[in-house]
Amino acid sequence: MDEVAAEDQETRTKIAFNLGEALEDPSPLFDLARAVEEALFASKGRDARDPSYRSSARTLAANLRRNGTLRKRVLDGELSPEALCELSPDELATDDMKRKREKMEERSYKRRTRTTSDTLTDTTKYHCKECDSTDCAYADLKGHRDIRKNETWGSNESADDARVMVVCKECRAEWNETVL
Repeated sequence: MDEVAAEDQETRTKIAFNLGEALEDPSPLFDLARAVEEALFASKGRDARDPSYRSSARTLAANLRRNGTLRKRVLDGELSPEALCELSPDELATDDMKRKREKMEERSYKRRTRTTSDTLTDTTKYHCKECDSTDCAYADLKGHRDIRKNETWGSNESADDARVMVVCKECRAEWNETVL
C-alpha cells in the first residue's frame, strides 16, 4: 500500500512541476502550481494513475504554455485553480485558436447547407410528398454536381438537364427535381 502511495505522490509531484513550468509560477516551490494540481486531483478522482487525471494535466499544461492570456489570469488570481480545472478545451484555447474553430465551424455549416434561404425562389408548382403542401421554394442546381452519385461514362442522365433543389416551406423536406 505504501508503494502505491509513494508512486502516486511521485506522479503528482511531476505533474505539479510540469504545471509550474507551464504557468511560469514565480514562487520557488511552485505554490500556485501545487494548488492547481490539488484542484485537478480533487476534480478528476483520487488516483494519480487514472488516465483521465493524467490526460487532463497534460492538456492543462499545454494550454497554459500556449495561452498567455489564460496564464496571466491564473497568475493574477483572476481565475482560481478550481475554476481553471473546470474549463472546457474551448475555454482553454487561445483567441487565435477560437477564431480558427469558429471559421472551421462556419465552413462546415456552409458545406452542410447547400444553399441559403435568400437564394431560394418561392413557388407553388411542386408538391411535397411528406406533408402534401405546395408552399415550396427552389434553387437552381445548374453547375452543382450531386456528389452522392458517381458520374459514369454513357450514363442515361443528360448533363444538359436542368436540376433544381426544392425545399418545402412547411416541413423543410428537400428533394431534387429535373426540369426539361
